[in-house]
Amino acid sequence: MNQFQPREGQRQILDYQGGKMGVSAVPGSGKTATIVALATRLIAEGYTEGGQVLIVTYQNAAVDNIRSRIRQRLEEMDLLQIGYDVRTLHSLSYGIVQANSALAGTTAEFAVLDERSSGDLLDKAVRIWNAENKSVWGRLGPGDYIGERWEQEWRDIARKVAKTVITSAKNRRLRAEDLLATIGEGGGDELNQFLRIGAGIYQLYQQQIETIGGLDFDDLVWRAVELLDQYPDLCARYRQRWPVVLEDEAQDSVPLQEDLLSLLAGPDGNWIRVGDPNQAIMSTFTAADPRYLRRFLERDDVEAQEMAISGRCAPMIIGLANFLVEWVSVEHPLEEVRERAFRQQLIERTERGDPQQNPDDADSAIGFREYNNRQEEFSSIARRSHAFVGKHPDLTVAILVSTNRIGYEMAEHLREAGADFDEVLQSPRSARQVSGALCQVVQFLAEPLGRNHLEKAYRALLGFWPGPTGPGEEETVATLLRSCYRPEALLYPAPGTKMEEALPPVDKVEVQDLEAIAHLCGYLRRWLRAVSLPVDQLLMTVAQDLLQEGDLARAQNLATYLRTRADQNMDWRLPELARELSLAVQGKAGVLAEEEDIFAPRPGRISLTTMHKAKGMEWDLVYVMGVGGDWFPHDLDARFLGEYEFLGGDPCEDARAELLGLTGEIGSVRLSATDLAHVEVIAERLRLLYVAITRARRYLAISWSREIPRATRSFAVPAAESFRQLEAYYQLQRQ
Repeated sequence: MNQFQPREGQRQILDYQGGKMGVSAVPGSGKTATIVALATRLIAEGYTEGGQVLIVTYQNAAVDNIRSRIRQRLEEMDLLQIGYDVRTLHSLSYGIVQANSALAGTTAEFAVLDERSSGDLLDKAVRIWNAENKSVWGRLGPGDYIGERWEQEWRDIARKVAKTVITSAKNRRLRAEDLLATIGEGGGDELNQFLRIGAGIYQLYQQQIETIGGLDFDDLVWRAVELLDQYPDLCARYRQRWPVVLEDEAQDSVPLQEDLLSLLAGPDGNWIRVGDPNQAIMSTFTAADPRYLRRFLERDDVEAQEMAISGRCAPMIIGLANFLVEWVSVEHPLEEVRERAFRQQLIERTERGDPQQNPDDADSAIGFREYNNRQEEFSSIARRSHAFVGKHPDLTVAILVSTNRIGYEMAEHLREAGADFDEVLQSPRSARQVSGALCQVVQFLAEPLGRNHLEKAYRALLGFWPGPTGPGEEETVATLLRSCYRPEALLYPAPGTKMEEALPPVDKVEVQDLEAIAHLCGYLRRWLRAVSLPVDQLLMTVAQDLLQEGDLARAQNLATYLRTRADQNMDWRLPELARELSLAVQGKAGVLAEEEDIFAPRPGRISLTTMHKAKGMEWDLVYVMGVGGDWFPHDLDARFLGEYEFLGGDPCEDARAELLGLTGEIGSVRLSATDLAHVEVIAERLRLLYVAITRARRYLAISWSREIPRATRSFAVPAAESFRQLEAYYQLQRQ
């Protein structure tokens, strides 16, 4: 590791002497290096007095990165590997709750539900609520929606509303029954109707979680907060253990996270929060909000510092990013966007002698392009990026898209162009998804006749569906499998009988649904024949049938872990090993299920990813495509996803706004809940564009299409106003 040479801004942070400090760090300013340097300085100077510096960050990949860099720095300083603890929010919360399970009201072996499991419970809660409240949702549909069409659409709407309400309520420590009671005090069926619906589903969802004795991720953090809040002696012991709390990626902090770390630090404790409010791009689909960090930076008891110097980008790209911040903050027509989108902090280039010099403008370029339609944009970028890689095999290149769906289409054009590229979209699944699917298959193999094991195996495999046969209609197939009381007759039909005879009698089963069941049974029979193999070989047999190359390494880690556990427990058979795998998937047995791969851009290959996933990375050349008014709306007259005219706006945001109104978090007196939600979308998309721009070191290409496909038709869209403003600024600078 090269010796860290702090620059202006970093030096002030490294001079930290205690108390509360907030750090606003621009892209490429060396945030991680500064965190590592500060932590090692505090350890080396004995600042923690026998305790540890607690570093809390967003993902396990970041945990591993920070931990390894601290370890290496301590080795260089010839110091013992003590004095630090690096955690994610969830692993921190799990450790606190598990160590104090009796006080927390849980067993020592409580289950933590992954996203798939909690999603299944939410789906069930929606089904139960819908069955009991048909008169409520039935009257909400538009006149041209009748029968199953409206029921299916409503199910999707209700699920989104409920998820919004559950996350928002839990982050404010609002239990379902208390929320329902508060809503009831308002009276009137129309008052808070979507909040009322979401709260009702929340209650059903939570009843199921409590029945199985589990906690979802929000519950886990909530339970840790309650422990520290209700037991001051326990909180004092943790403060002694972690006398310094250092929070990374603080711009993505959620209310429960802020509560937990505030309790750990204490009113007079040492709490350092590091982040970039201008790179907060999670708030429209999580409970995160950049205003938490901005408020912290403005507190009287907080020492506010800035890391404004960055050597990542060429000066012309820095100028473009700074112009976006200034234009939005000063000239955007919506006052709420001016206030919410950006913190007015500009990027500064490095000074002479800095070890990370900005690329020279003479070797850099920015381009703006308009295309007639999306297909033309795809083809042009695929062709030009492929040609650039051929001419500059030593440079890194990225294509940034708005959504995974658009990314999949772009991938097809890159293949047609013969380009070498890395697809960093959703298809390289998270370790939790991979291990969850493998776990469900092993649980089926351990107990093939177990209740609902067929259905659970089917649902787990949907995202990994092997072979050319389609997975069928999910709810129909799941219902058939759930109602199959003789799985053995389905898997191994008696001579002269058909597979479908093992299914419950129904009026009609679609051909594609029967094909999906037959396809599932074919794989399950194949894997059942392999159950006599050692457990690691069995797991890899399943994995090789299901997974792509990029996911097999995760499966191998799990297989190695299970083989070790089998060797340590010679009397264990497959049921015991299946339970052990379940613990591993929940993150309780030494295997981190939510761990993400660290992707490193490779010279000579194109990286294809979304603007969201690009955060934290950088390339020599970046194509930012699709900067049209559909994805980057400018005002409240734009078309927004999630809005239903016949429901009076966006039911999710109506529910969220009503809930925040009940808790006293008033957003705007002049805007409706839906309009306020749209302001948040406008602001976050502007920050997303800022993130995309600042991924480029030397070359930047921004484009949009005049026509885009929507359903079966093409629609004309304008350029994003931000595209127009950026292009005009750049042309003016060139004169």
